[in-house]
Amino acid sequence: MTLCIIASACDNNEMSLPGYVVHLEINILGEYPNFVLDNGIQYLTFTEPKLATDRLGCGGILIVIYDRAYHAYDLACPREANKNVIVAIDGLFAVCPKCGEAYDIYAGSGAPTKGINKLPLQRYNCYYLSNGILRITN
Repeated sequence: MTLCIIASACDNNEMSLPGYVVHLEINILGEYPNFVLDNGIQYLTFTEPKLATDRLGCGGILIVIYDRAYHAYDLACPREANKNVIVAIDGLFAVCPKCGEAYDIYAGSGAPTKGINKLPLQRYNCYYLSNGILRITN
């Protein structure tokens, strides 16, 4: 039996929010077939665990689908490093309501675009399993 795993994010992610455990598995074919569509980007956010085994990092998890690739980020702004200061999706960017930094979420980097912050959004690994399960880990 062969298990097909596709890694959609870098395996060596720079830790802008170190020390937080991330583990989330969702069924994107059944339970979450409808991502929010905004300016060509599809996304889902998770700020509360649904299962006892869910670990959502610092501020929660943002999952983005763009150009048939999955990317996952922590919702906490790395400049603020506070679980209560989470970015809001605005088209192709995730914007911090406190410092105003806009992070690129469509290309998979999470890079800051305004120069307010040097660190990108914390990225997490995405694995699409052959049974429709998307696994997010760090």
